[in-house]
Amino acid sequence: MDSIVLLGTGCPSPSHERFGPSTLVISGNQNILIDAGSGVTQRLSEHGLQPSAIDIILITHLHSDHIVDLYQLYISGWHSGRTKPFKLVGPRGIEKFFNKTMEAYDDELSLRIEWEKRPNKAGLEIEIIEINEEFTFDDQDIKIKSIEVQHQPVEPAYGYEFLVKNKKVTYSGDTKYSKNLENASKNAEYLIHEVFVDLNFDDKRMTQDTLKNVREYHSTPEDVGKLAQAANVKNLVLNHFVPPVFDEEGLRNEISKYYDGKIIVGSDLDVFNL
Repeated sequence: MDSIVLLGTGCPSPSHERFGPSTLVISGNQNILIDAGSGVTQRLSEHGLQPSAIDIILITHLHSDHIVDLYQLYISGWHSGRTKPFKLVGPRGIEKFFNKTMEAYDDELSLRIEWEKRPNKAGLEIEIIEINEEFTFDDQDIKIKSIEVQHQPVEPAYGYEFLVKNKKVTYSGDTKYSKNLENASKNAEYLIHEVFVDLNFDDKRMTQDTLKNVREYHSTPEDVGKLAQAANVKNLVLNHFVPPVFDEEGLRNEISKYYDGKIIVGSDLDVFNL
């Protein structure tokens, strides 16, 4: 069944309830993964899907919490029988990052390949597409388009728009209020959007500049609510919470001041059918 699965709804702060950011979009014969946060293969397993079943991985941007488990996806997908290339799409710099990761694991991987003698050598091949201006994918089951969003000083950063049997789903990636995202989300069935809730100041972990700067390249509850209202989205699904533990009802009430549609505070392994 066509669906969206929130595999991880957390942030860089470790949490056993909210794993690192990652979302699965399933449509027909296509399994599309957005980002590869910490624990993504474990969440895939909980959902009942092997890493070898992933067709494309879309990366939103090159912050560590979104790419930390890429090698784990690569190697565990091969272990579980992937017979096609590992396909990775992302912003400029993703090829350099993944090549450096492969270089770090080169001795270990070479030894493993030689000793384990697995039959699926094609599963070790890698295809990387770096987005120039826009990425598009058109399959009979799903259409995908990249959306450039605002996460400066991280540039470029992307959200993604999906069209699944005439139902639109938009995914924000990490961003402050983005007019591009608002335009792409017009009348969407689902808008899946990050949110900066709050951070309690702790002088052992941060300065006042830390607090200000982290807030400034994410979206506040007010930002999210106003964008969802302006775009007339049917369902607003919140994810990538900063911090991972917060007052969920308070967040829902705050956003409802600006958006009168359905608000869903996402949790790991939530499934939304399309």
